[in-house]
Amino acid sequence: MGFKNKYAEFWMEDGILFFVYKANTIIDLKAAESIVKDRIRFQNEKELPILCDMRQLHIVEKPARDYLAAEGSYLAKAVALVVKELYTEKLVDVFLQTSKPSVPTRRFTSETKALEFLKQF
Repeated sequence: MGFKNKYAEFWMEDGILFFVYKANTIIDLKAAESIVKDRIRFQNEKELPILCDMRQLHIVEKPARDYLAAEGSYLAKAVALVVKELYTEKLVDVFLQTSKPSVPTRRFTSETKALEFLKQF
C-alpha cells in the first residue's frame, strides 16, 4: 500500500522506500516541507533507505534543495537519487557538493545500481 500527494508517489518494497516524483513537478520550499511531512508520516517513524526517482522532476528551487538536504534526511538511512538526463545529473552533483546531505546520498542513472547501493543500509 502506497501513498500519493500532489508531488510524488511512494511505497515500501523489500525494506526500501521508493519515492517517485510526478511528471513536470516544481518543488519550492512549501512543496518540500509538505513532501517531507508526508514521507515521515508514511514511514511511521521507521528509519529506511530511500530510492528517490527524479527522472520526471522539472525544477527544485534552491531553498527547497537546502531544506531537503537537511530536514529532508530525517529518518533516511541513505538516499539514492535516480536521474535521467545529463543536465539533471549536473544539478544533482552540485546539490550533493553544496548542500551536503546528512546521510549517505549518491546519484545514479540506473535504478538497479541505486538499489544495490541502498541494500547495504
